Amino acid sequence: MSTERGSCTGRVAEVFRSFQGEGLLLGRRQVFVRLAGCQIDCRYCDTAWAFDAPASVAVPNGDGRRVDNPMTAESLGELVAAADPEGQPGGPAPVSLTGGEPLEQVEFCLALIAELSGRDVMLETSALDATALAQLVPHVRWVAADLKLPSATGRSGCLDEHERVLSSGVLDQVETFFKLIVDADVDEDEMGRAADLLARHAPGRQVFLQPVTPLGGSPRLPTERLDALVDVLMSRALPVRVVPQVHKLLKVR
Repeated sequence: MSTERGSCTGRVAEVFRSFQGEGLLLGRRQVFVRLAGCQIDCRYCDTAWAFDAPASVAVPNGDGRRVDNPMTAESLGELVAAADPEGQPGGPAPVSLTGGEPLEQVEFCLALIAELSGRDVMLETSALDATALAQLVPHVRWVAADLKLPSATGRSGCLDEHERVLSSGVLDQVETFFKLIVDADVDEDEMGRAADLLARHAPGRQVFLQPVTPLGGSPRLPTERLDALVDVLMSRALPVRVVPQVHKLLKVR
């Protein structure tokens, strides 16, 4: 990836407009900019196809036209405008910068944000890289931090990595909420570790507990188990809401 702002290019998976299916902005219209590439490889991932960048990306409402990939931030800004043209009721839709993992392409994200003409941006991220977050946080309105549990990722040190990021204070500068995606393999001890981490470093921040919507893949979480996990979070005075993965029901990709 080029790091010169004028010629910065990055790997993109897709651009489209739909409704947010997760977290604090649930149900709001957004333009989704999905960047390609992610090194985490969560078991529950429903966008694993975006780990590798396609050769080209469809132009929203572009009658089959496509843009070569990697692309410049300017070209990507034009795709955002095509997905949500000027003059829409309610004004310009905010942008969800998602993936993949946007923190793997920080310079490209910064260049894109400069092209977005003041649109509000929500960064959807694993939040495992404090240095990358520090560069992006001043330029976004919201951060949706996906707190990774070892049972879902196979990475035993995930919560320790989150601890380092949260203790740095980098997310104190922006409106941040946390998502915990859970399936039948998550136990109360693991949830307790995550809850303690949030209680120490992010008290009062909204937590969304998301049972995996079983459209194939991870095992379904029984309701009684889900209730026990909520108790763990609430016992640490964390504000928690249980919300299914609505994007799967809406068929938001």
